[in-house]
Amino acid sequence: MSKSPDTDGRQALAPISETIRMALHRHLPAARLENFSTHARLNADLGLDSIMLMELLVSLELENGLRISEDAFIGENLETVRDLARLLAEGHHEVPA
Repeated sequence: MSKSPDTDGRQALAPISETIRMALHRHLPAARLENFSTHARLNADLGLDSIMLMELLVSLELENGLRISEDAFIGENLETVRDLARLLAEGHHEVPA
């Protein structure tokens, strides 16, 4: 039995979602992690404001050696954990020089 593309996509995002969860746990203890899921809304469910989202992105960049381009970040509608995981998975980032 073959997997649907959506199932494959969810499985591909699972490690990235876990990385996001761990970064929230380590760096943003005020986040409401009891609501964490791939469909959790960054603001409404997890309680992240714009400053906290920037802190999360910086910690993801530093801990994972990625640099997310400002154009990709600004151009994206980051509403859910899945949106953020997809941004990271799709490679909308720059390798630091």
